[in-house]
Amino acid sequence: MNSWIDEAEKRQKEKNTVYTQDTREESVIIKENNQKIEPFINKLNELIERVSKISPEERKPSLEIGSTHLDGDLRYEFYGSAFKIKEKKIAFLFKKNVNFIFWRRIYINVTDTAGLIKITLYEKGTSQLNPNDIVKQKIKLLSNINNQNDASCYNIIDWLVFKISMSELRRNLPHLHQ
Repeated sequence: MNSWIDEAEKRQKEKNTVYTQDTREESVIIKENNQKIEPFINKLNELIERVSKISPEERKPSLEIGSTHLDGDLRYEFYGSAFKIKEKKIAFLFKKNVNFIFWRRIYINVTDTAGLIKITLYEKGTSQLNPNDIVKQKIKLLSNINNQNDASCYNIIDWLVFKISMSELRRNLPHLHQ
C-alpha cells in the first residue's frame, strides 16, 4: 500500500523533472538570443565611443553619453544627458522658459523567447529652479532581434544625444505592435 508520502514524493519528482527541462530550454534560448544581439550591442558601443570623443560644442545639447553592462547580466543599458529649455505654463496665462537637465536611458533586455528582446525607453527631466518639478516618460517595446540593424543603432544614438524625440525614436525603431 502506497502512503501519501510516497505519492507526494513521486509528484514532486515529476514536477522537478519538468521544471529542469524548461529551465534548460530557456537557458539555450537566452544564450542564442545573447549571441544574436551581440553585433548590435557592439555597434552601439562603438558609436557611443565615437560620439564621446566629439567636442561638447559639436554634440550640443548632449553633455554625457555612455553604457553599462555587467558580465552575465541579461540587461544592456545606454544613457545620455543634456540641458534643455522647456516652456512651462504658469497660472494658465503666462509662459516661462525653464532650464531642465534631462537624462535618457534605453534598456535592452535579452528574453527567454526565441528571437525577441525587450526595449525600455526612459526619459526624466528635473527643473534647475525647482527640484520637485519633474517630467517623466517611459515606453516599453518588444522587438525581433533580427530587425535591429545599423539604422536602429544610429536612431538610438540620435535619441541619446537629444537630436530626435522619444516619439521619433519609437516610430523609427523596429518593434512589434503592442
